Formats: sequence, structure tokens, C-alpha cells
Amino acid sequence: MGHLEVCGKSDTGKRRSINEDSVLTIEIGEFYLLAVADGLGGHAAGEVASKIAVIEIGEFLKRNLAEQEPLDAFKGAIEKANREIYLLSRENQAYAGMGSTVVAALVQGHKALIANVGDSRAYLVDGGIEQVTRDHSLVQELVDKGIIKKEEAIRHPQRHVVTRTLGTQDVVVPDFREANLEGRTLLLCSDGLTDSLKEEELRDTVLSSAELDQGCVNLIDLANQKGASDNISVILARASM
Repeated sequence: MGHLEVCGKSDTGKRRSINEDSVLTIEIGEFYLLAVADGLGGHAAGEVASKIAVIEIGEFLKRNLAEQEPLDAFKGAIEKANREIYLLSRENQAYAGMGSTVVAALVQGHKALIANVGDSRAYLVDGGIEQVTRDHSLVQELVDKGIIKKEEAIRHPQRHVVTRTLGTQDVVVPDFREANLEGRTLLLCSDGLTDSLKEEELRDTVLSSAELDQGCVNLIDLANQKGASDNISVILARASM
């Protein structure tokens, strides 16, 4: 099995006082789990929700991945995270209505199983850039219906309205996709990055950064330079032969 080079970073940004994003990169047996979660809710609720999301997904997979098919374990992990956020939001008034997006990848060798709920995204970067995930958001629905163009979605006043999150309902339905990482760099990120940078800026920054660590730093720095209004979280991963 090839080695996976991974770097993950999160930044509060220039306009927020609290970082409500959470990032996780861990090895579980022959797999790597990579996850970015973006919390939603007032006060510290968003921060709590995103932390629960990545912790519960990681702990569930540690317990069950060796015994289950990867897709089944991944589904179970996201269901567990959703349930824990939902229950806490119902039990504690301070956390009422909290939720979190998540984009996560379970990587073995050159193969990645990618899951998402909400508008945190996964991209594949080689000579070009391909968005792997589809946002669960109001503007994505408007794009799908032909009401607005994809380019208009970036500046749409309702671009932050998500239609599916962890923890706001007792049941959640993630999307899953498979990807081949051979010769490509996997990028997972919160919308603090994609609201600030165009796809070609994401691609060019990744391709011009010799090391993944520097790539994460460069992406975050550029988003901040462009006036990012949210927390910014990035994971870059690249499989070696």
C-alpha cells in the first residue's frame, strides 16, 4: 500500500473571533481518515457541533472499520455523529439548533471514499480541478434548476443557507462518491475557502506549492488576502506510489 502524504490546517480568519471549524487527519489500520467540519449555531454551539462531528466519526471508525465494509462503517460513523449532535442540541438549551457540515475521505492506497453533508467540499487537483462533492445548499438548488448560473452562486446573498447538516434532524443522508487519487491531490475544505477563491485560484495555488504544508498555508493566506469572511479550513492529501 502506498503512503499518503497529508496536511491539515484551520484558521479563524480575519473577521471571526471563534473558529467553528474542526479538522481531523488520522490513520486507522490500513486507512486514513480525513475530515473537515464547519459548525453552525450561535455562541460556541457551532464549535461544539463541529468537534463532535469529527470526534464521533473518528471513534466510530476506530471501533468498526476492521469488522465492516468501508461504506457501511462510514455511513454508521456519520449517523452516529448526527445522532450525538442532535441529542445534545435537544438536551441543552445553549446548543439548541446547532449543526455542522462535514466533508470526509476514507483513503486506502490510491482509492478514496468521500462523504459530504452540507457545503464543505472535496476537490481533485491535477492539471485541472474537479469538484467531487455537490453542495447541499439553497444556491446549489437554484443552479440545478437553472435559476442562477454557477458563477452567480459565489456572490448570492443566500449562499450560506445549507439544506442538509449534521445534527439538525434525527436522520441525515450523506452523499458518497469514490475517487482515484493516482497522480492527483485531494483537497477538502470549508466554505470559508471556496467563498473567497475561484476554482482556478485553488488549482494554481495547490500546483505551485511544492509541499502540501506550504499549500495549506498558501491557500489560507490567499483567502484571507481576498477578504474571507469566515473560518478557513483545508486538508491536502497526495498518495505516493
